[in-house]
Amino acid sequence: MKTMAPSLHLLHREDFERRTLRALVGGAAMGLLAALAERIHLPLHPGFAVIAAALAGARPRPGTQGLLWVGVPLLSALPYLFQVDAPVPQALSGAIAAALVGWMGPGGDRLGKPTEVTAGAVAAGALVPLGMYVQQVLDARFFPQGGLLGALVGFSAVALFWSVGTLASHVTVHVDAVESRGSLLEDRVGGEAKTLLERTRSLYRQCQTLALKMPSGPGRDELVGVLQKMANESFTLAESHAELETQLAAVVPQDVETQVEQLRQRAAATEDAGARRQLELAASSLGEELNRLNLLARKRSRLLAQFHAQVALLERARMSLVGVAGTEASAKGAQAAHLAQRLAALGQDTPAPIDEAPDASPTASVTRLRG
Repeated sequence: MKTMAPSLHLLHREDFERRTLRALVGGAAMGLLAALAERIHLPLHPGFAVIAAALAGARPRPGTQGLLWVGVPLLSALPYLFQVDAPVPQALSGAIAAALVGWMGPGGDRLGKPTEVTAGAVAAGALVPLGMYVQQVLDARFFPQGGLLGALVGFSAVALFWSVGTLASHVTVHVDAVESRGSLLEDRVGGEAKTLLERTRSLYRQCQTLALKMPSGPGRDELVGVLQKMANESFTLAESHAELETQLAAVVPQDVETQVEQLRQRAAATEDAGARRQLELAASSLGEELNRLNLLARKRSRLLAQFHAQVALLERARMSLVGVAGTEASAKGAQAAHLAQRLAALGQDTPAPIDEAPDASPTASVTRLRG
């Protein structure tokens, strides 16, 4: 069986880019404050650049902003209160700040997942001491007298290293490219389609686990390929459903209906033949758009029904694999080949097209149950 190459994906790239820019601004602002404090002989530790970067880069959900603004300074400063040699306090401070931002302020209305929060905290904690070392080198070589420019560059460098460390919370690695494709769809679908997507991913993982427990051979390879094809067809349906949702969300059908009705009323009330003709054409044009929206809504319903059927097929495959798992090891190879052929046969029928609209987005053929 061929080994699948790891698949590396960057999630929520826009959120990371915004956080990095905002963190640089926060670090530079703290550098300016440090330069002013230096004039009154009140030096500020470069670790404050991490706190400023975290506060500037965080994008918390409504209701958690106050908690984040209080928690980041207090908790990030705690490691410096203990008598521990560098770089432990710097690393802990960076990790705490990254964990809080990754949990409560990653961007949008979402909360960070535990794995994302942990990865970002570990990486940021490792890079903050390096950033402070770079800041010391810059001060020693280019800004030995200190000053405003040295503070701006040094504190910005610390903020940049911290922000780059949070990149780890945006990176996901999958050995299975099919599973990777499903994970990338999580933020694109919602509602019932999201539930079906999560169920598809769960069933696919269970089926893969059961299939890989079978003896190696052509039968198992064929079975794994069939399972991947079934999951990919489900993910194609999820993608198509997400595209339709985006199109339908851009226009409210009730508003279009109201406009059509108003245009028709104005056309009926006007006495000028030319004006009446223009109003009737406008109403007709909007009526065509309304028909297209209704067609897309029906297509969305049919896609969702096909998605349900595809999930049912994966459920059927899982139950079949559970039955095969209880047989003798010597018979599993032959049963894997037979099961692969039986599941593949379920997908031989080509489903009827969802609609005949020429501008509708195409969807892949979906496996049907034969009963």
